[in-house]
Amino acid sequence: MSDIPEYTNLELYCKATECGIGDKLYCSTLIGDLQEAAERGSYDMGFGTDLLKTNELCWIILKMRLNLVELPSWHDTFKIRTWGNYIDKFYFGRDFEIFSSDGRLIGRASSTWILADWNTHRPIIPQKRTDLPEAPVQNDRLVFGEKCPKVSFPDRNVVAAETEKPVIIKYADFTELDRNRHVNNSRYTAWAYDALFKNGYDVSLIEDIVINYNSEVKAGEKVELFIANNDGKVCVYGYKNTDTKVFVVEMTMRNN
Repeated sequence: MSDIPEYTNLELYCKATECGIGDKLYCSTLIGDLQEAAERGSYDMGFGTDLLKTNELCWIILKMRLNLVELPSWHDTFKIRTWGNYIDKFYFGRDFEIFSSDGRLIGRASSTWILADWNTHRPIIPQKRTDLPEAPVQNDRLVFGEKCPKVSFPDRNVVAAETEKPVIIKYADFTELDRNRHVNNSRYTAWAYDALFKNGYDVSLIEDIVINYNSEVKAGEKVELFIANNDGKVCVYGYKNTDTKVFVVEMTMRNN
């Protein structure tokens, strides 16, 4: 499959409506841009949206790590370079590099995905499907030298006492939902930033983010968020239906 490119590139422009305090791109928007680059990369691998629609499949992200040198600013152009780097039965690895308009590396990311049935969102093994092409790897390079990590996710009663209230509550309203009919993965980052900002954290100091997605959140569902500090890192935990684990975001802050 020599026609598969080693990398997939996506050029982007930072709009005012995508920026927050300090005219910096929202981190959640950047994660959405990474997802857009991943979709373009899936086309280059022969597993684009057209093929998936025909076979009633979809991509679902399980984990992502994002390390930031700086966020793009309003009016900036920037480039995302991405590549699929491993396939392990159900799991597809995809890494990213983010470059400024002058070619500086300003961010890196790794991620883990599954191909899933569109209706049930249960994972499928593409190698066992004769109606699907062979799934290729673009480049086996790991941007962090390791696969995307898993974050410890304790039960709710470990994070918060029974009477303790969440630091913030979020709902799966219409604009939170994506084409897969659940809360888009980028919104969990926005929710985590909201939780930290509400509780006095300087979110501009966040330099490394690891997100694990455990459960889908569907239309109308409520998610309660809690904050904990673990080994110098700040974690935001999201639960629905009292104790169903939804997502965990582990963040490392720069020293002032």
